[in-house]
Amino acid sequence: MLEYIKGRVISKGEDHIILEKEGFGFRVLTPSVFDEKDDVKVFTRISIKEDQIIVYGFRTIEERDIFDKLLTVSGVGVKHAFSILKRYSAGELLQIIEEGDVESLTEVQGIGKKTAQRIILELKGKLDFVRFEIIDDIVQALINLGFEKKESFKAAREAVKESSDLQTALKKALQKLSEKG
Repeated sequence: MLEYIKGRVISKGEDHIILEKEGFGFRVLTPSVFDEKDDVKVFTRISIKEDQIIVYGFRTIEERDIFDKLLTVSGVGVKHAFSILKRYSAGELLQIIEEGDVESLTEVQGIGKKTAQRIILELKGKLDFVRFEIIDDIVQALINLGFEKKESFKAAREAVKESSDLQTALKKALQKLSEKG
């Protein structure tokens, strides 16, 4: 199986990138955001249908694993899984599922209340294998600074929406907590 592709993003669309590697241009469908001309490593999932081969690509292994888990939920197809991963990071989705936050899932286009409930029911407790290092690191740093775990997790979740860089996200989380306190 093709685990990942390292290459340069030569163009991008709303739901895909063209990744050039050794003179080949791979069209990779992705919910992740990549910048043109960046050299990237894209973790892949391949679907072979009657008349086409589709390559799905993800920024992290965790994102790909969550995509796979979402597809195991009855009524959730590739389109829904992509929409969910476009809207929420892996860490955010884990928190939403673990907290049973149906309302947040229904904010995703195409996900109704019943589907959201089914996702939570079928995946709650099954995503523990996934480490979401940035959120975990931010939460741990905030706890070490004396903040409560719940408020730290919420601030980290909001900060990661704005930046996936650890230092920048940590600063944003601290700003959010300072504004509240």
